[in-house]
Amino acid sequence: MEKEKQVCLSPRLQLLADLVPQGSCIADIGTDHGYLPLWLIQKNKILSAIACDVREGPLGHAQRSAVQYGVKEKLSFRLGNGLSCIQPQEVDTIIIAGMGGETILSILGAAPWVNAPAYRVLLQPMTKAEVLRPWLAEQGYRFVEEHLVYENHTYFPVMVVSGGNTPETLTAGQCWGGVSLLHDPLQGKALELLLRHLSAALTGLMQSNHPENRAKACAQHALIAQLQQMKEEWHRANDKRN
Repeated sequence: MEKEKQVCLSPRLQLLADLVPQGSCIADIGTDHGYLPLWLIQKNKILSAIACDVREGPLGHAQRSAVQYGVKEKLSFRLGNGLSCIQPQEVDTIIIAGMGGETILSILGAAPWVNAPAYRVLLQPMTKAEVLRPWLAEQGYRFVEEHLVYENHTYFPVMVVSGGNTPETLTAGQCWGGVSLLHDPLQGKALELLLRHLSAALTGLMQSNHPENRAKACAQHALIAQLQQMKEEWHRANDKRN
């Protein structure tokens, strides 16, 4: 008998897979090739999976992948924008990954039923995490976990959130540097890289004579100070662990 072909995940998708609870019913929004739900099914980690995508091309690719890996009968494929093709009672874990932070918040904003304690929501923004984090806090999403993964020479955040909580306001440092990454082993290097980028941008702003850029420079300087403090706190926590 031919051995079943196994799905291999990238580090980014593997981290997401590791954060899915055993026995979950998941929806993978923007599933692309569908590798994440395929892997979870092959490992018998989930009870059901709905793979959703707004484009027919990627969804068709996911369906062909399911046939290739022998799990087509265990997956539901749906064409739709965001969570519009999901019923609240069908899932308990929602994954929205591989897209910009602003797109992710628009998907969540269009599905207010997700903002409830019953759902575990895994988010992986490729860009604009500093826009997504404050929006989540203001909407009453609680940061259950937050992790970093290094892939393609970039540090990507993965957030696990749950809704239905009291709205909060994050500091600028938390928006950019993470809410609960104090014990993440990659946080020190991620903050160091972020600080380099922001410091270079600050230099450019300070050389400008426009009043608007001077105001931006003041805000940038305060942000850098907060991130520097976060980096020092991370080092102190890391030294204690070692």
